[in-house]
Amino acid sequence: MPPKKKGKSAEKKDKGKVKGATPAGEKKIEQPLTELDKEFYLIQIRDLEERLERYQHKCDELEVREKDFSSEFERLTKDKKEIVSFLKRSLDQRADELADLTDRLIGLQQAKEAEKEACENQLAQLRHEFQESKDQLTSENMILAGKLASVEEFRVQKEELMGRLTEMEEQLEKQGQEHQTTISNLEKKAVVDKDRLKKEMMVRVAAVAAEFRRVSDKQMAETTKRMIRENVSVTAQLSKSSSKSLELLQENQALKELEERQRQQLGVLEHGQKDLARKSLSNQKVVRILTEKCKEQQYVLQEYMEKEHEYDQLKSDHATLQQEVEVLRQELASRKDEQGVKHAEAEDLKRCLIAERQSRGQLERVLKEAAFALKEALLEVPSTMKEADPEIQTHVRRRQMIEKLLSLLDSAALLGVGPALKEFKREAASIYEHRTEPGSDRLSMLLKGPRLLPHYRIGDLGLVPRPEQTLATTLNKVAPLSRSTQLELHKHLGQDSVASVTTAGRAAAFLPEIAAE
Repeated sequence: MPPKKKGKSAEKKDKGKVKGATPAGEKKIEQPLTELDKEFYLIQIRDLEERLERYQHKCDELEVREKDFSSEFERLTKDKKEIVSFLKRSLDQRADELADLTDRLIGLQQAKEAEKEACENQLAQLRHEFQESKDQLTSENMILAGKLASVEEFRVQKEELMGRLTEMEEQLEKQGQEHQTTISNLEKKAVVDKDRLKKEMMVRVAAVAAEFRRVSDKQMAETTKRMIRENVSVTAQLSKSSSKSLELLQENQALKELEERQRQQLGVLEHGQKDLARKSLSNQKVVRILTEKCKEQQYVLQEYMEKEHEYDQLKSDHATLQQEVEVLRQELASRKDEQGVKHAEAEDLKRCLIAERQSRGQLERVLKEAAFALKEALLEVPSTMKEADPEIQTHVRRRQMIEKLLSLLDSAALLGVGPALKEFKREAASIYEHRTEPGSDRLSMLLKGPRLLPHYRIGDLGLVPRPEQTLATTLNKVAPLSRSTQLELHKHLGQDSVASVTTAGRAAAFLPEIAAE
């Protein structure tokens, strides 16, 4: 392609040169072509010739192909026309055949519809009769199932009642044994009465239970056998109905096969007569079957009446048994109430016994503490006071002993086993009053205590409880006594005796106050 453009441009240049040279020839002389230009033009001419030859060859090929395609197109057009004409003829032929087949189909469909309608009517009638018999048998089966469920429920209730009765007997026996050991120590007569009532109740319960078992076992055995026979009869009836339904289905299949054969046969009248004969036979057979079903239903109805009578009898027996069980429950409740009363009495006695034991233990503890205090006061002598003043030692020991005894007697009075302070008589003189040397007046005054009252009176053992009393504290009197005692004892006895007196003073702060005269 580039040489072509180049050739065209060269031609245009030559033409331009020629055109331009024409007027210029007048002015200038035409120059000759060079060898290079000639060679260039020759090459361009050869190239154009080759291209022309190729295009010519291609044009010849295209003309040949065009002739082939035109002949092929004509042939295909001719074949197409022939195929269309053949298809039209085939379509017309098929349309004629279809019309014939349609006419035949319409005739066969009409015959089929007539036969089908007759068969459907007969089948609907048979289905209706079969459905009625099936519904009736189903209802009867449901009724029998309900009866069986009621009988089963009655049996379950019976077992529950028997289980409860056995549990009550065991519980009653266990409670009787447990309470017998507790009540026998308190009241022998109650134990004897309880044993007698228990034996009577056990005998009565055993008799009622034996009678109940005997009656229930007898009735349940007969009822179970009867229900089994009825179940077998119902199962047989259902099997008969299923076999009859299978026979009807087989008969329906036979009718369909007969219909198919009738379509293929030409003797419609002969086969129609045979069909009528077969139908009459099947109708007679159905009539016989229905007659047998009617007889069976009458027999089932009679059995149902008998079962209803037996069910009423079972209901009456169940009502009587429920009444007997209610009576037994009432008796058991009364026995439980009596047992609860006796148990409450036993608990009261237990509480009283525990209270007595506690009071006895407290008394024993008070007596032990009193004996220990007296023994300590009478026998023990503090080591710190052995070298002290005998008078001070006597006063301190006496005060400590009296404080301990007072605390013990006050605790006994609070327990209610001794007289109260209000009942004590006042004495004329104080226990701790004494005279010392002139130099020890201050110490004797500080150690002087309040007048104490006797804890027991003549002829009074302190066994009868006394009314409670309110005791005042002695903190305001003991506190200054303890501090001055610390000062004096620090001078006379030393640091050890001061510590012991301080401890006694602190303990006295918690003792009850004894009124002075």
